[in-house]
Parts: sequence; structure tokens; C-alpha cells
Amino acid sequence: MKNASQLKELVQVARDGAEFYEQAGGQVQDAQLRGLFAQMAAAKRELINGLSASIAASGEDVPHGGTLAGSLQKAYGQVRAAVARNENRAWVAQLEDAEDRLLEHMRRAIREADDPSVLGQLEAYLPRVRDCHEQMRALKQRLAA
Repeated sequence: MKNASQLKELVQVARDGAEFYEQAGGQVQDAQLRGLFAQMAAAKRELINGLSASIAASGEDVPHGGTLAGSLQKAYGQVRAAVARNENRAWVAQLEDAEDRLLEHMRRAIREADDPSVLGQLEAYLPRVRDCHEQMRALKQRLAA
């Protein structure tokens, strides 16, 4: 399969995001944030499942873990939230960074896609990835005000 490495990388980055949202959801007290974080994690899981199915259908091995950068970002996010005056703001800021990372990887995969079916699949997921990014960016701005 052409572009398998890009899809595998996207699966790993999306898994980083899903796990980070789940971690944050277990830490925050605010019920609305817990709900939002659960929705965001579900969006990442949908992307993971869709891309994983394509990877597996092509005979490639599906990655089952995240990335080192994602693990470091989650650890930093937990430390930052623990020492922050406003824990919610700290979690949201770190999660928005994770959204930036996923969106950038998605854009790069689209630019580099040379298989029309892969490109179509990535373009189909792009609006949801952008929407999640925009939601977290707007929330980060509201909490900073």
C-alpha cells in the first residue's frame, strides 16, 4: 500500500490524542470538560479505527501504540496541570497542542498522499480533525480570557 507509513503515523498520533483526552478526562472535576474530552477521544478513536482498517486491509501491520513525543506530551501535561493554578486551563492548553500536532500530521499526509483512495479517506476525516482543533483552540482562548 502506498502511503502506509503516513497512515501508520497518523494512527499513532491519533492514539496519543485519544489517550491524552482519556487521561485528562479522568483528572478534571468539571463535568462539561469531562464530556467534551470524552467526545474528543471518541473522534480520535473513530479516526484510528478507520485508518487501521485500511492499513490492515492492505496487509500491513497496524501500530498498537502511540509515539514517544505523545508520551512525553502526556507526562508534561499531567505535571503542568498538577502545578497550575487553573488545572482546567492547563489541560486544555496541552490538549490543544495535541490537536495542533494531529492536524499538522493530517495535512502533511494529505500533501504527500499519492494513492487516490488514501487521499480520499484522509480528506473525508479532515473536517472532523479541523473541528476538534477549532473547538479546543476556542476553549483555550475562552479560558485564557
